[in-house]
Amino acid sequence: MKSSLWQNIESTISISETDLDFTLSLFNHISLKKDDYFLEIGKRCNHVAFVKSGMLRVFYPNNKAEETTCYFSLPNEFVTSFSSFTSGKPSTENIQAIEPSELFIISKQNLEELYQKIPSTQEFGRKAAENLAIIMEKRISLFLNNSAEERYQYLLKNNPILIQSVPLQHLASYIGISPQHLSRLRKKI
Repeated sequence: MKSSLWQNIESTISISETDLDFTLSLFNHISLKKDDYFLEIGKRCNHVAFVKSGMLRVFYPNNKAEETTCYFSLPNEFVTSFSSFTSGKPSTENIQAIEPSELFIISKQNLEELYQKIPSTQEFGRKAAENLAIIMEKRISLFLNNSAEERYQYLLKNNPILIQSVPLQHLASYIGISPQHLSRLRKKI
């Protein structure tokens, strides 16, 4: 049976089975338990992860020991600290499993080897990065142009899995409100 990563690549670019087998050989499988970190602040991000199952949260702590969640990575999505991965500088964000998760990861070195040996995979990487940019652009627009209630309604309509699966404090942080405000919103809606 083909893996979800295999299907994701095959549906995005035209690639021979031999090249796809080589591509997949460069990925390693890892398991994270709930609350395990894929990446911690201050460490260099040397991998890109494809979420096979589970869910990861990308968040930033502030100097008041509070956390701001900026993104949730769901199954069949890629996640990394893009700025740390591309620059080689320490990460300014944490990436943590919020439930048991299975990942396929590829190192920066292996990704660069892949791009060199199979140039068509560069298109796959570009499309994955473009998709992340689109997601972040929508998120910024949602924050700038909508109230907290509208942001919650958007999640209800477009990402109900987050409403059902994410702990209240993380969901509140993602929407940009306190857990108490989110509780009031939930009762109101």
